[in-house]
Amino acid sequence: MSSAVHEFAHLENWHWLGLQIRCALAPDEPRLIEHYLAQGRYLARFTPTSSWSVAHGTFRLMLATALDQALPWHWRSLCLDQAWRPLRDLRNCAAQPAQVRQWQDCAHQLARCELLPSIPLTDLLQGYCDE
Repeated sequence: MSSAVHEFAHLENWHWLGLQIRCALAPDEPRLIEHYLAQGRYLARFTPTSSWSVAHGTFRLMLATALDQALPWHWRSLCLDQAWRPLRDLRNCAAQPAQVRQWQDCAHQLARCELLPSIPLTDLLQGYCDE
């Protein structure tokens, strides 16, 4: 298998895992997050995909998922609890001043993150008022 095909297969798997996390397709399967993080580490280490882009994408995904009030509370909390891991990776690979500033911005966002309650499922299932 060529290097490009190898990278593409792992990148596609990483993106699929990320989609499952972002949409809470398996909110009762916390190992999904660990699998996603492990796939990202593999990409950063064994493919040409940069460590910075993997860590930054992972952090953005975890934070966006945590802040999405339409998702179950326990899933959002779990994603927030794991957001420090890609943030640590960002700090470790920040080599340029712009990357250091981005890392600081991410750290600030995580420090100031406030989880609002999730929207109750009954509210999500409601239709339009005129129905």
